[in-house]
Amino acid sequence: SLTANEMKAQVQRIQEVMQAVMKKDEHYGVIPGCGRKPTLLKAGAEKLMMTFRLAVDPQIEDLSTATVRRYRVITKVTAQSNGLFLGSGVGECSSDENKYAWREAICKEEWEATDAMLRREKWYDGQPPYVVHQLRTNPSDVANTILKMAKKRSLVDAILTVTAASDIFTQDLEEMGETAAETR
Repeated sequence: SLTANEMKAQVQRIQEVMQAVMKKDEHYGVIPGCGRKPTLLKAGAEKLMMTFRLAVDPQIEDLSTATVRRYRVITKVTAQSNGLFLGSGVGECSSDENKYAWREAICKEEWEATDAMLRREKWYDGQPPYVVHQLRTNPSDVANTILKMAKKRSLVDAILTVTAASDIFTQDLEEMGETAAETR
């Protein structure tokens, strides 16, 4: 077990790595409207993984159906030095998530040629409010992206858990930032 001084040293080491190696908006970032605490991004999780000499082993569970691609990834973390299991993280992603289920129509003709059951009008709050014509994506077209996102979510969760960095970084807000960016 770690002593209080060892725990304090670990937190200080994370803060030192943040200041000396990590770059804002590349390794971590603050999501507007979500407080001041930074969100750990995948690149930052990888830096912490290297700092503490951690090895990861993602275990992929395919939960897909005929119409939806869905993956759950459990990332097991061990110490590189001796293989001791330190903890794990979990992440999931699905083609039913809005950002993967829909894409903007390329043109008016594509919109009109698409079956009405596979299209929608999405309204956005702007000045003035505006509508975007969207088409349902083919789940197979986004399967690899969904797998990679589940893996990334699991990795970030695992590194936050094992390094006890949740008091420095938030979790799961990265996707909120991506969603906000997609809404223009």
